Amino acid sequence: MIYMFCYDISDDKRLRRTAKVLEQFGIRVQKSFFQCEMEKQRMQELKDKIRKVINERKDYFFIYPLCEDCSRKALTDGTGELIRLEAFEIL
Repeated sequence: MIYMFCYDISDDKRLRRTAKVLEQFGIRVQKSFFQCEMEKQRMQELKDKIRKVINERKDYFFIYPLCEDCSRKALTDGTGELIRLEAFEIL
């Protein structure tokens, strides 16, 4: 499943650490916006790592799941588009 992550972190150190965690799991779309494609187990791993970084009383962290049907219905303006990751094998 594809997930979109966005956040607003009030502390620069936590902000950088949050981005570093998300960079391990997906693609940065904008400064505080990431797209990741993963299964449930990997999602739980990401959530566990994020909970260790953010301050739940001060920071905002949102996860938006996109089913395949919803991702096909995504609306865009300008040059933006949902990134489609394809598996490949190096021979």
